[in-house]
Amino acid sequence: MSFRIDETLHWTDHYVEHGIAVIRGAVDDTFCERALKEVSNLIGADISSPEDLAEKLNGKSHVPYNPGTANMQVLPEIYDQPGIRSMIDTMFGDAGAWNGERSFQLFVSPFDPEAEPKLSGQGHIDFVKCPIPALGSGFMFQVSLVRSEPFSGNITIYPGTHKIVQKLVIDDPEWRYPTNMDMVPVVEPYEFVAEPGDVMLFHHLVLHDGNANHAANRSPRVVIHAQALHRHWLPQSYGDLTNCSPWERSLSQNGEWRPPWNEQKRIEDFRAQRKK
Repeated sequence: MSFRIDETLHWTDHYVEHGIAVIRGAVDDTFCERALKEVSNLIGADISSPEDLAEKLNGKSHVPYNPGTANMQVLPEIYDQPGIRSMIDTMFGDAGAWNGERSFQLFVSPFDPEAEPKLSGQGHIDFVKCPIPALGSGFMFQVSLVRSEPFSGNITIYPGTHKIVQKLVIDDPEWRYPTNMDMVPVVEPYEFVAEPGDVMLFHHLVLHDGNANHAANRSPRVVIHAQALHRHWLPQSYGDLTNCSPWERSLSQNGEWRPPWNEQKRIEDFRAQRKK
């Protein structure tokens, strides 16, 4: 079975409870059309041609955005779209809380004739063999630029696992992915099948994964994979959620807790040491 979005919940409440929310039609068609033209120019392929797309990408699935370069002009404007700015401001509870960083990648998944029409396994988090921030500084989101279909390379989310992973990290600061993944139960997955302009946002600790594309109609997946970062790392989680933003509430599902260290510095120091 697959997880279904609970339409009775407001998207912010859904995010808090499940670590995922979907906002349909948050970005207008005009932007999606302009963005797709830029995507075609970037990869030098016809998005509508599965054969041309697969050949030109040559196994590559994503293109990073490098600030200061001129190779992407339309895609960075995703942060200026009213629906996206409203989403970020609502999540942080303050129109001035976003740190202004435009950090994203372009994900393009062409049809793969050798793949199977199935979803991935248990998923992963983006903190591999390193300290994991129980609180952190923001959330992830994807904006679909095309109409996708089931098994067309869409991202899979494992709802509710953000609460489990956070509790494990709080109880044991040395808990690591993937070493200790057997402690996280398998849950029903959610596949982000989208229309152009649909947005899915997800928690930094929720398990997620990519999939191979073996869609029935060979349609590609084309998404902007982005993050929204707060000006400050959250210093603690809260027991009283009365005046908390949705972002703060999503990080306080395991009750009040204050890290005995500076989470940001701890992770930055670890990464700097690993580079030596």
